[in-house]
Amino acid sequence: MRITSYVKNPIVHYADNGREYFTVHTIGPLKGAFTGRGIIYSWVDQVGENSTMNSQFEMREMTPVRHVVDESSKITIELDAKSRFPGSGIVSSTGEGYAIGLAFKFEPTKGRNIVLMLISPRSSPLNVSVEKSVLAIPNEESRVIVTTDGGKLRCLGEISDQLKRARIVLNRNPRLPVYRAGFNETLFELKGRGKISAVWKPVARSFEELLLAFYPSSMGSFDSGSMGLHKIANYFGFNSFSDTRKLGDFIIGDGVGVNYTVRLELGRGLGRRAVDQTKLTIN
Repeated sequence: MRITSYVKNPIVHYADNGREYFTVHTIGPLKGAFTGRGIIYSWVDQVGENSTMNSQFEMREMTPVRHVVDESSKITIELDAKSRFPGSGIVSSTGEGYAIGLAFKFEPTKGRNIVLMLISPRSSPLNVSVEKSVLAIPNEESRVIVTTDGGKLRCLGEISDQLKRARIVLNRNPRLPVYRAGFNETLFELKGRGKISAVWKPVARSFEELLLAFYPSSMGSFDSGSMGLHKIANYFGFNSFSDTRKLGDFIIGDGVGVNYTVRLELGRGLGRRAVDQTKLTIN
């Protein structure tokens, strides 16, 4: 496990009798300690020369977590193996995106809150299922069969009518306060009539498990020197945001905390568009 800390308090991870623990030193008495699903996300404010990149942290499904405080003001929590889940996320070609992982939040009586966030690689195969197996739009000569097998999504069909464009689009939506429409990935695009054939497989990257320690209150502009998605992106397999501009969006992983849909879009120009979609479940 790699520990990357942006807090002054020493952070220690250790194992004892087959169990794992985290300790936060010199934190003092707590008002509360919680665990849940943490999301670090980044977005662009404004446009043009005045644009700035910002980062924020959000915690969902919080529940109290048992902790031990000793006489030296050291906080210890046990990492329950059942609570562990693989991280997911995306870094877009503009540096925006999100990362999701297991999080622990400490609220001291004095001082700033501290978050420990664990982003783990997936160790088991991903399964994919769909809510409905056919995408079709009334009064349009289009039909796409959607199937799943062996952890893959397949979209096969035909566009018989003359259209400006037909697309199969995958949408990842972690339900952020910004970019509420989520993040789109075009799996297949067709101009005019023809056959549609698209295959997609969820991303499960291999990387060293990462534990982040940071103050949520210090997150903000990329120029402030605070912790954000830009500081951790290289841990997942690429060197800089310049790479994403050349290669497109970079997927940290697929899975927990994200709503997935796949949709058929038919366009006839002048902004006219017809859509049918189905939900995906990934586990």
